[in-house]
Amino acid sequence: MIRQTRSHTALAEPMGVNAVPRSARDSAQSPVSIIFQRRIDDASFDEYWRWELRSAEILSGRPGFIDQDVIPPSPPVQDDWVTVQRFSTLDDARTWLDSDDRTALVAEIKHAFIGNEDVHLLTGEQTAAQAASSVVISCRIDPEDESAFLDWQRRISAAEARFVGFRGHKVERPVRGVTEDWTIVLSFDTEDNLERWLNSAERAELLEQGAKFNQDLRVRRASYGFDFWFRGAKNVQSAEVPVARSNLLVLLVLYPLVVIWGHFVSAPLIEARGVPVAVALFIGNVVTTQILGWWAVPAAFKAFGWWMDPAISPSRRNLGYAVMIALFGVSIAVCTLLFAIPTT
Repeated sequence: MIRQTRSHTALAEPMGVNAVPRSARDSAQSPVSIIFQRRIDDASFDEYWRWELRSAEILSGRPGFIDQDVIPPSPPVQDDWVTVQRFSTLDDARTWLDSDDRTALVAEIKHAFIGNEDVHLLTGEQTAAQAASSVVISCRIDPEDESAFLDWQRRISAAEARFVGFRGHKVERPVRGVTEDWTIVLSFDTEDNLERWLNSAERAELLEQGAKFNQDLRVRRASYGFDFWFRGAKNVQSAEVPVARSNLLVLLVLYPLVVIWGHFVSAPLIEARGVPVAVALFIGNVVTTQILGWWAVPAAFKAFGWWMDPAISPSRRNLGYAVMIALFGVSIAVCTLLFAIPTT
């Protein structure tokens, strides 16, 4: 995961359907999140990751920028790359969306897109964020149908609240000059509970009742909930970040890399020529950290994306630990054999 941070700004909004427009002053001064969902050609993953790093560097100097998170795909739950950019005000977000910098950046990478990028702009705050699995739903509503559409959304939200694990149903109006879409973010505590609602007879009946509104409905999956998109909320306990799992993944790729470099490169080609050990270690760290940051760690997190979600079930989490133990065993055995290979 890529994280770019300038500062932390409080964001909080009550759960439930909330599409009442604020005053122009409040809307302009409220923190906002821009959510980009992009499906990327598999062959372009590494290029896209490097592009996100460059984008983060450019963003760090933009007025009003707070922070950014990039979530790689995690099939089968999430097929898209999800980028969440947070700004202090709506004007700051609009300025970035319309900027020449962003236009130039998108032009560099759009050849890797499968379809168009989806852009969602969410305003407001929420107060009970927890780890969750979510769907982002987009649709376009005729202005004369807005009242009926919101009544329909309230009925849906009431039905969702009766299902186990319901976390929130947030409705955002279109933002003039940014998007013409209404955006609904629906969150449940686990993927299984979310699936139970999405496949329920109650939802099917409600979709049939609102057929007028869902002709152009677009549903995109994301394995992170409100808490991830509105990180840094005041009085909100952030979702547990799987730091231990992340560290184990880094160690999984770091250990063999250090062994290979030290045994086959550093010892015979650097230290053997009289280079001080401290200098040789520094050279090794420079090389290995570059390999880790650009290729090895992104590949590992892509492969184990299903294990990084804080909301996964205990059985799936334990399966990941079992896989890690097995891979560490294989890694140690292979490195032991490598040490038996002479280097001179």
